[in-house]
Amino acid sequence: MKRRIILSCTCLVLTLSLLPSAALGASLSPVRDPVAFSDVAQDWSQPYISQCYALGLMSGTGADTFSPSGTLSVAEAVTVAVRLADLYGGGGGVVSQEGDNWYDGAVAQATQLGILSQGQFDSYTRPATRAELAGLLGRALPEDAYTAINTITTLPDVNSATPYSQEIFRLYNAGVLTGSDAYGTFHPQQSITRAELAAILCRLALPDTRVSFTPAPKPADTTVYTTGRKLYIDGALAYGIVEINGAYYIPTEVLSDRNLFPNWKVEFQEAEDYYSLDLDPFYGEVHVNGDWSTPPAGQVMGKAELSSKPLRVDKEDIPGSVYTLGGRYPMLSLSALGAVEQGGNFYLSAGSDPTQYTLVVEDDLAGGPVPTLLRDTTRETVTAIHDYLVNTLTYSPWVSAPSSMSGAAREAAYAVYEQATQKYSLENNISLSSKYGICQNYAELFQTMCTRAGIPCIIVTGVGSGDSHAWNMVYVDGQWLYVDCTFDDPISSTPVLDHDYCLVGPDVMVLRHYWDGDDYPMPDTYDPAWESLDTNNITSADMFRKCLVAQLAQHKTSFSLRVTASGAYGGTGCIYAYPESQHWFYFSGGYNRSTSTYDYKVQYW
Repeated sequence: MKRRIILSCTCLVLTLSLLPSAALGASLSPVRDPVAFSDVAQDWSQPYISQCYALGLMSGTGADTFSPSGTLSVAEAVTVAVRLADLYGGGGGVVSQEGDNWYDGAVAQATQLGILSQGQFDSYTRPATRAELAGLLGRALPEDAYTAINTITTLPDVNSATPYSQEIFRLYNAGVLTGSDAYGTFHPQQSITRAELAAILCRLALPDTRVSFTPAPKPADTTVYTTGRKLYIDGALAYGIVEINGAYYIPTEVLSDRNLFPNWKVEFQEAEDYYSLDLDPFYGEVHVNGDWSTPPAGQVMGKAELSSKPLRVDKEDIPGSVYTLGGRYPMLSLSALGAVEQGGNFYLSAGSDPTQYTLVVEDDLAGGPVPTLLRDTTRETVTAIHDYLVNTLTYSPWVSAPSSMSGAAREAAYAVYEQATQKYSLENNISLSSKYGICQNYAELFQTMCTRAGIPCIIVTGVGSGDSHAWNMVYVDGQWLYVDCTFDDPISSTPVLDHDYCLVGPDVMVLRHYWDGDDYPMPDTYDPAWESLDTNNITSADMFRKCLVAQLAQHKTSFSLRVTASGAYGGTGCIYAYPESQHWFYFSGGYNRSTSTYDYKVQYW
């Protein structure tokens, strides 16, 4: 269900090359058949766990379980290092069990092999740190087993004072360790999971799986600042350039705004291992905004993360060219895109033929009010923009109108809209000139005005109260929050200004919305076990949603759900989240005060 591309991964083995077992090569030979562990997902770790088990390097924690998220004790780390050394030397991977403690034999063997020194650890039962594991594994094999395929001399969090730094760099240069981000960050004092250990052991045992890479230089500061600099694309103007550590970037949301370039095709792609941006040439009349008011410069938008994916330009991958904010809002290096800086502004060519297009400059109705809406804090500015749009716009009555609105009034409203379309081509201008719009217009205007206020904003699409819908997310105080101006401007015969959906989290949005995003608060797939939940004793919002979906999946035509804890109502937006719950054509119901239950009636196809 959730198809959002994952832009980064915080595990130790970032940027793995996921090869099938048959293609991993073989320095050690399997000693047993692979096992399909029930708790190992089909993700990056699965082939490594399978190989480690087959090679005899690791075993399960139960009959069919591996506990991939489990941590490793010092004793277990020592045992693994001894087993690796023995297998590599042609042995059977047998570890001595002699001694009062189960690990005494492994400690003795490790000491004899030079993997461990007397008194090296204060305790063998506590969790092992990543540095300690590297110290053991970096001495478990002969010197020629660590042939360098990388040239790495610095890491963000490892220096000569870091315990086991020599072994850590040895494993990095051998392609065994790659770090947790594009910079190669190691987190030496953190613990390590069994899944991460499996990947490391595979790389030690099977050199063909090792990774050749160069860590990106880590900027001294990744704070994102707004600028007043302009970007001209074949003469068309766009603001929104940001500064990160002295370099300049353009958010993809700016380039894909149809209210800047309505008949211009921009293709931004987030592939599995790269980003790309294609700009089509201009043709015909290109309606653009005038030289609108400059966004506030020097305003902090947040701390950016460098994406591990490169930007692909003309079939060439340029690493370190894309930043994100909170995993969203990609910002592309203007330098990597080939933009030329002149007089403090930037110029980028889409390859347009000047004889084939004409720029038609329109009024900037969306930018005009922005300076008057700026407040002391980002939250206050977002709320001011939200309130301005809710108070200014009315939902298009020819699409949906109050029951009391006459046909003549609807026709008059549509006539005003038609007049606006004769004067303007940009949707933002049409909406603000006529003062009418649908959810997409609310969302686009909100995004445009936030961008011009120096606030990161994106548009989200999905389902709202059963209909296709669009709303927004804004980056405020280091987190992405939701804003739905349309829902806060309900269809009514009198003006309404609500704040029910202004700067809220996914727990509020899920009550009436469904979206295909990584923060949607329900599992990816339907679980038949939900059908066994007690619908008469619902204790959480998550349980409410699962019970509701389960009733629809079972084609129940009439049912009740009883909430027995405060805040346990989970809303009805979830009924659009799963194919199993969408075989109906009529769904109605709500809270029944007389029975204190939520009663629903459903008709199915």
